[in-house]
Amino acid sequence: MKNIVFITVDSLRADYVFGPRAPDSIGTLSSISDQWRSFPNAFANAPYTKQSFLSLLSGTYPWTFDSPEDGFEQDRPHVAELLSESGYVTGGFHTNTYLSPTYNYDRGFDYYLGRDTGGISDTESAVSARFSTMVERAVTMRGLSRAIFWAYKNAGKKLGVQLGSNLYKPASELNDAVIDWVKQCSRPVFAWVHYMDVHNPYYPHEGTVSENISRRKAVKLFHKVNDLRSDADDEDIATLERLYRGEIEYFDRELGDLLDRLDRTLGLDNTLVVFTSDHGEAFNEHEYVFHPGSALYEENVHIPLLVRGTDIEPIEVSTPVTNADIVPTILRAAGVKPPASTVGIDLSSIEEQSGERVVFVESYDKTDGGVMATDGRYKLIRDLETGEESLYDRRREETEVTLHTQEYNNVYTTLRSELDEHLRTVTQRESNDSNVEVTEDVRLRLRKLGYDE
Repeated sequence: MKNIVFITVDSLRADYVFGPRAPDSIGTLSSISDQWRSFPNAFANAPYTKQSFLSLLSGTYPWTFDSPEDGFEQDRPHVAELLSESGYVTGGFHTNTYLSPTYNYDRGFDYYLGRDTGGISDTESAVSARFSTMVERAVTMRGLSRAIFWAYKNAGKKLGVQLGSNLYKPASELNDAVIDWVKQCSRPVFAWVHYMDVHNPYYPHEGTVSENISRRKAVKLFHKVNDLRSDADDEDIATLERLYRGEIEYFDRELGDLLDRLDRTLGLDNTLVVFTSDHGEAFNEHEYVFHPGSALYEENVHIPLLVRGTDIEPIEVSTPVTNADIVPTILRAAGVKPPASTVGIDLSSIEEQSGERVVFVESYDKTDGGVMATDGRYKLIRDLETGEESLYDRRREETEVTLHTQEYNNVYTTLRSELDEHLRTVTQRESNDSNVEVTEDVRLRLRKLGYDE
């Protein structure tokens, strides 16, 4: 049985990994892009975490089941459960509130960071622990969570002070947690590691392009832009983007550290490693900032996807793929038959299928949200509430100029037909609602990360 390591990064867009915007100093990402199997036309199945991870950990489209906004439904297959049943020791490592046990993402994991305690990796600083305790006590009293969030927001916006602990564990700490756990495992492991460093708010790091920006300025800038969004001025957006680059440079160093340490502990020669992102990030290219759930533009849905294994040829495959292809790839490497509800294909053996495969990205609800279909070159976006459609050529140098459907009738007709069939498929399935109860402390943590909920 092969060890399996599944690495995901929040908010990392493709063109900052192997495109013109990629920082010069990302040695690890540059190296694995050349040495692993790469997919330059890879897409998230949704433009934000809450829906995207439904595909990442199941191999199904978000709309395949009936309650994508409520969490990981009981009848949606979970890769950790399937691998655990097949003899793997399973560990999940993340600090994203949307991926917490509140939303049922811990299903099938023998160890889940944030749920299981007792290890070195679960300890907090005394200040952090006291603040967390204060929050937990406050949210039991009606209205106080809003008061605490108001204090948090105003301290950040006016003073540049981050009240309490960081909103997520930095990559270095997450690496320690993973290695500590791996050293204790005697059977083949499945480790899923999700990094939040590239997610807003972005912090400056030494040795990166952001090192000359003070942490206080970075905190104030996050709150300012989070309020103004597309109305933020160009200078603030440019500084924000510089901080984003710095986070990528920092993460790149830590990714290299993780892979080196995993090679010494697990031995990567007998390990399948998959690397991807849950969605991208916008910097006002289309009057969107960060990653709103309605944005289906390239900066929000085009992601890096890389696969490494001893029997996987390290080539570039331009066939369009999505994150829904990852679970079938993992399961086949483990000798486990993918459930019938999975929609993906095995990335380790996929061949060039220029123009033959169409993949989909879904946003919000399947009755009034948005959906995108792409064959890798052309993409069709439909607003399900208004019925409005836009066709784009992804290879054009201009930033997503809408094409006239009359001039591209064959392309438009094909993508429209594929999109219609996809909608028929995902609306035919019924499922039980998850009825997830979101506590006030969870809502507070989400608001601190810039989410409305």
